[in-house]
Parts: sequence; structure tokens; C-alpha cells
Amino acid sequence: MASGIVYLELLPVVLGFFALVAFVTSNLELALELLSLFCIFLYKISDAGARPPQSCIFGQFLNISAVIAFVAMYIHYKHVTEFNITALPLIQKLNYWSLWIGALSCLGLSVVANFQVVNSLPVHMIGALMIFGLGMVYCWIQAVISQKMRRQAMSSALSCYTRFALSFLVTVFFIITLVAGNVSVAEYNKNAINGTKHTYDRRWKESDKGYQAHLASTFSEWLMSICFLLYFLTFFREFRKIIVHIQVRPKNAEIFSSGEHDEARIVV
Repeated sequence: MASGIVYLELLPVVLGFFALVAFVTSNLELALELLSLFCIFLYKISDAGARPPQSCIFGQFLNISAVIAFVAMYIHYKHVTEFNITALPLIQKLNYWSLWIGALSCLGLSVVANFQVVNSLPVHMIGALMIFGLGMVYCWIQAVISQKMRRQAMSSALSCYTRFALSFLVTVFFIITLVAGNVSVAEYNKNAINGTKHTYDRRWKESDKGYQAHLASTFSEWLMSICFLLYFLTFFREFRKIIVHIQVRPKNAEIFSSGEHDEARIVV
């Protein structure tokens, strides 16, 4: 049998690299402007990648990350399918639906990359909810699958517990991001000078009402994103044990043998 695709464990690592490059590079101008690397984390990820040229780098690397993330999800889906030797219906259903949920989450990542918050706010927010909301559901489903597959020696206890812990953290940070983000905007609008409402094309200042809630939302968004990347890294050990083979088969073809050397020919 021909050798397949190996070193699959590098997929989560490459995903983390591209995602971090997108996040950090898009925020680097702010850090240089404010002379502090820590200032990167004072702004929402989407805010820093909203204007060119940062938005170009941000969008390109996030689009690549979305593709890599889906490839990793699909490989994990096939891995679970192959190793589900007891053919438990619950695992089959959870695995199937988690692939669709994960695919929509990756689509949301691409939407966020291509529709900046200052240009198309409603579409950008829908994409963000797809990433974080559906991504959170994907994490919980895979954690449950890991727990169910422990008896089949696919997932270790460490991987299982780590995924449950990361799923819980993602859920907490997701709630804080939503609640604190809405509270910050509400407080700002309530105390707005001359009736100037909050817009996403302005930078927050420490003197702004709702700034503390904004920081809570921002930190939670960053931590949630890091938890997602760490979750993919939990696939590292499992991906080291598998090889992917790509099989090509004829469609609506008749295979027959002929000739002196009994060679196979395909007639369409």
C-alpha cells in the first residue's frame, strides 16, 4: 500500500501559528503606537483588523486558518468514525452533527475575516456568533465523544478532561464577552455627551463610561480564542497515531482485464 499523508499532528500547530499571526500582526500597529505590547489585548480582535493594511493580513491569515481548522475537524471526524468499533449510535450521531457544526463555525471565521466590523457590522457579528457560539457547541460535543471513546482506547483520560475543562472555559468566556460587551455599549450610550452614540470605528478611552466592562469583554474574547486554539492542540496526540490515505475510484465505470499482461483498463 502506498504511503499516506503523515505528520498530521502538525495541523493543530500550523493552525495556531496562522491564527496567532493574524491576531498579533493586526494589533501590532496599536502596540507600536502606544509603546506597549500589552496594549494588544486592550482592543477587540476584530477592532484591530478592521482597517487596511492590517485588515488585509488579518483576513488572509484567518481565511487560511478557517481551511486548516476544517481539515483538522474532518480528519478527526473520520478518525472517530473508523475507531468507533462498537458502532455506538450516539457517537455516530454526535460525530456527524459535530462536523456540520464545526464547518459552520469555520465558515463564520471566514465571514469575520472578509466582512470587517467597521464596514459590515451585522454580517461581521453573525460570523462572530458562528465562530464562538457554534465553536463552543463543537467543543462540548467532542468532549462528550472523547469520554465515550475512552473505552475504545482512542482518547486518553488527560485529553478527555482537558477538553471538558476547555469547553467550560470557552462557555464562561463566551458569556462574559457577550454580557460585558453589551453592558459597556449601554453604559457609554447612557452617558454619551451630546447624544453621541457608541460606534465600532472609534477606540475606547479610559475616561469613557463602560470602559471597565469593555476590558472584561475584550480580555474574555482573547482568552476564549486562546482556549479554542488549545482545544485543537488536544488533537495532537491522536493525530500522531494515524495516517490519511486519499483513494480515487472511477465513477460509473466498468473495469475489465485485457491484454497479454492482464492490465486493468477503465472504460467510461
